[in-house]
Amino acid sequence: MASVSLPSGMVARRVKRRRVPLAGAVLVVITGMAFCLLWSPLVDHHSGWIVPGDIWGAYRSAHFIGWGDLGGIYAAGTALITFPAILLALAPVSIVTGFFGMSESIPFNLPHPSSWLVLGPVEILLSCSALFACDALAERLGIGMARRTVLGLAEGVVVWDVSAYWGHPEDAVAVALALYAFLFAWDGRWCGAAWLFGLGVATQPVVLLMLPVYFVMADRRSLVPFMVRVLVPSVALLAVPLLAEFHTTVHSLVDQPNFPNIDHLTPWTRFAPRLGGSGKDMAVAAGPGRIVAISAAAALGWTARRWRARPDALVWVAAVALALRCLTESVMVSFYVWPALAVGLLAVMIQPSRLRVAGAVVVTVIVTFGSNSHLSEWPWWLLVNGGIVILLVAGVPSRVPQFVPIDIGTGDVPEARAELEALTGAPV
Repeated sequence: MASVSLPSGMVARRVKRRRVPLAGAVLVVITGMAFCLLWSPLVDHHSGWIVPGDIWGAYRSAHFIGWGDLGGIYAAGTALITFPAILLALAPVSIVTGFFGMSESIPFNLPHPSSWLVLGPVEILLSCSALFACDALAERLGIGMARRTVLGLAEGVVVWDVSAYWGHPEDAVAVALALYAFLFAWDGRWCGAAWLFGLGVATQPVVLLMLPVYFVMADRRSLVPFMVRVLVPSVALLAVPLLAEFHTTVHSLVDQPNFPNIDHLTPWTRFAPRLGGSGKDMAVAAGPGRIVAISAAAALGWTARRWRARPDALVWVAAVALALRCLTESVMVSFYVWPALAVGLLAVMIQPSRLRVAGAVVVTVIVTFGSNSHLSEWPWWLLVNGGIVILLVAGVPSRVPQFVPIDIGTGDVPEARAELEALTGAPV
């Protein structure tokens, strides 16, 4: 079998094209780990590290996969309520840290969990995949380097929050996979788009809200094979837990227990089915209420059919679809705002107005920091969702595209064309 060799300078050109997300990823990792390890002793004058507490439940579940017990991940008492693909990425790390006996903050909070020295950079880097996806899509939409730099800086802020502060790489990775699937779909590569989107769903099913956008783009012949491939990763990963611990797995995935007195109350909390408990331990079912967001996303996709040939407009539709979760969620957690902010900011960058772009960046930063505040129910909900709505309004598509989408097949990007020729061995 003949080996594929890249043309001279190909790696350098690839690095140059992605220099913004590369620099952003380095900054996020360095500043994120510096905050975790140094903030408490240098600023608060307390011993110990500031490590995102949410990461440890997922990390212990990843241990179960490393131990060969995929069926027990939802019955392990780790409060896992998302799909398990992210655990596959963390499992090798858990095996390494377990082999060397490195400590973890589960079931007890430790001041210096040594596993974080390995886990931290890995989970932050995984989250930074979203920076590369946003930059790739921005490039394909014809957005210039100056705006892509601004986009990278702003996206880095929200990625930092979701990874270094909250420890939820699954949200960022799922959005990254969904955006790469968008690029594949726009090129007519529906097989690759389906597998990428399916992996995104298996990582964090919130990206299902974007599914109507792909329905708009697909032709009838592509639709059924697309859906089959999208479902395969999730079905394959969930089959074993469902067979091994059916009731516990269904409870975690369907009821989606959440704690309004620990997280953030919303106007819809009172309508959510109560699962029991009292005080801070009171739990409600967030899952049933998400049917509203899914239904609204389906209706949105139906109305967006007129933009089938407008990738710039469909990016905005995807941002609106993701924002539906924040607007309808019965219990909000700060990192839930990440998908809507990330894609919404990308949609604004397509617009010609510099004022819109500047305002969108400011709003994104305010919402990111505001979501971590301890305001009461209504002020917090209005601040977060009001900011998201402002961001979406700023990104409303113009009547005609302001940027011409790049088509690799036309040779508008020589580097990309050369890469395809090198990898396929055939002229493009």
